[in-house]
Amino acid sequence: MSYYIFDPIQFKEFGYHFYQGVNFYYRYQQHKKLFFKNIYIPYGPNCQTKESFLQFLDHIENFRLAKITIDLPAVYSQKRIKEIYSLLKKHKYKRIPYIHQDEETILLFKNTFRLKSKKMIKVRYGHKFCNIAVKKELNDKDIDDIYKIYLGSAKRIGFPPKEKTAFKKLSQKCLVSLAYGKTTNVIEGYVFGYLCDFNEVNLIQKENIKVLFVMFTGLNNEGRKHRLGHSIHYELFNTAFQNYGIDIIDFHGASRTKNRSYVAFKREWGGEFYSLPGSFQKVKF
Repeated sequence: MSYYIFDPIQFKEFGYHFYQGVNFYYRYQQHKKLFFKNIYIPYGPNCQTKESFLQFLDHIENFRLAKITIDLPAVYSQKRIKEIYSLLKKHKYKRIPYIHQDEETILLFKNTFRLKSKKMIKVRYGHKFCNIAVKKELNDKDIDDIYKIYLGSAKRIGFPPKEKTAFKKLSQKCLVSLAYGKTTNVIEGYVFGYLCDFNEVNLIQKENIKVLFVMFTGLNNEGRKHRLGHSIHYELFNTAFQNYGIDIIDFHGASRTKNRSYVAFKREWGGEFYSLPGSFQKVKF
């Protein structure tokens, strides 16, 4: 299925409130003070067509006494971005800076994906300690093992964890790199990607493209000790481009203004910063 606007974190399994329309759906956060509501839609909505985006805009017109903020996800067509701007303007939305989410992402392209020799040394170092498999299908044990590492990582960095159901939902269209310890055959690290199709793209000269979103990554204590980060990412990216027809890998967030610690690692892969369409806000009385 191809989408007009799409981001995986809009799946209802990622939590908060959820609304399902005919050809659109979205997650949202709602905070209420007396009779006034703040409604925040992070990286959404997911819409199959332009018409379903219009249906979404008509639908949220039903909110009253509310400030509505919509952070749009990456859109890979400048023509479509202009079209979305026009529709939002007609509905009286004003563009504002991204407050919570990154205002950019980093994209890797198949025809320019090359890793410098110094970085390949890091890739080869990880291979000394693990065997890496890239899987398109996961069984329940795979998801359990991945989720256990994820919970450890979330606790270590103080991040509220998502439910396991989010991983199960992503596993329906996934490409995942798994690092198995050579002496234990236990998973020491993973990179979890989600596959999606888009049409009418002008970033590259193709009518339809396949995008891999980098959604989650994690290492257990042994994985950090063995410094597996470069190895598992490289195997996922290289396999995605060479074996699965992926055109673009989207790191799903980056910022040159918000001082995010993870951006330095993402920049090592030689990708291009790509601006997101914008955050839009409207107050309804």
